[in-house]
Amino acid sequence: MVSYALNNRPGVSVATRDRVLRIADEFGWRPSAAARSIRSGPHTVGIAVSGEPSAVARSTGFLDFLTAVQDTVSPRGLSLSMQIIESAEAAAVRYREWWAERRFDLMIVPDLLTQDPRIEVLRRMHAPAVVVGPWGVAEGLACVSFDEEAAGARVATYLLELGHRHVAAVTAPAGLHRTGVRVEALRRTVEGHGGRLVHHATSASAEESAAATRALLQDPLGITAVVYDSDRMAVAGLDVARRSGVEVPWDLSIVAVGDSELCRLATPAITAMPMSAPDLGLVTGEAALAVLDGEADVNRLVAPGGVALRGSTGPPSAR
Repeated sequence: MVSYALNNRPGVSVATRDRVLRIADEFGWRPSAAARSIRSGPHTVGIAVSGEPSAVARSTGFLDFLTAVQDTVSPRGLSLSMQIIESAEAAAVRYREWWAERRFDLMIVPDLLTQDPRIEVLRRMHAPAVVVGPWGVAEGLACVSFDEEAAGARVATYLLELGHRHVAAVTAPAGLHRTGVRVEALRRTVEGHGGRLVHHATSASAEESAAATRALLQDPLGITAVVYDSDRMAVAGLDVARRSGVEVPWDLSIVAVGDSELCRLATPAITAMPMSAPDLGLVTGEAALAVLDGEADVNRLVAPGGVALRGSTGPPSAR
């Protein structure tokens, strides 16, 4: 009788069906999508991406990440399913629905926020999950992350060695955990050597990165180096500098966190701190398999590469 009510089959009165559905909703229960499927197909890993769809679609790094995850889990018969959701709060609801319906065997949480509603939902459900973020924020869940602190300190040290003391960071939204860690590492290193760091948080779009760059060029003390959160953001900043008559690298040095062909083909080519999205995807896929195999305390850290030196950086000119 309960099964008939939940699956909307005939033979159950309206009152009984309403009562069963109300109780099921109170307990967060949903029919198992896998159980209702007649055919048996490969198991699936679910990922809900919160953010502007067009920005996600344009992100080469994120597509590289997804491809690497899929390539890693597919030999085990697992496929990857992604949905774009409008917010982290909505993604938390979606993860809850997915697990209640047993739609996926494991869920991946990208772009960890400093205060992230998805984490507590997954903890309460005891659902298999891999968080793309550090263990300290998502303790109790499997975690995979770049060593953002090392990346920030390494970039700052390189710029300090060139002689820069007035440095800016143009970043993704401040609510992203990785943004906070990276900026703090930059600030601690720069200010620890008598310099200063100016931080502009943006939506990570090319338009907002360009606007932040225009504002920085008006800095009264004279910013001599800017660190951008991505290749696209750095290219947008370089374009603004050139249109404003600023000579790169003599008047302004530019560094991108994350390397790509965009950096290598720019004029001048952009110095970059490689943060390999495929490597992150590979390790995330491996962590997913480890969780499904029952491994406890899965925590993986992906080290950044060395700074790729190109024509966009040099010593600051005398002023």
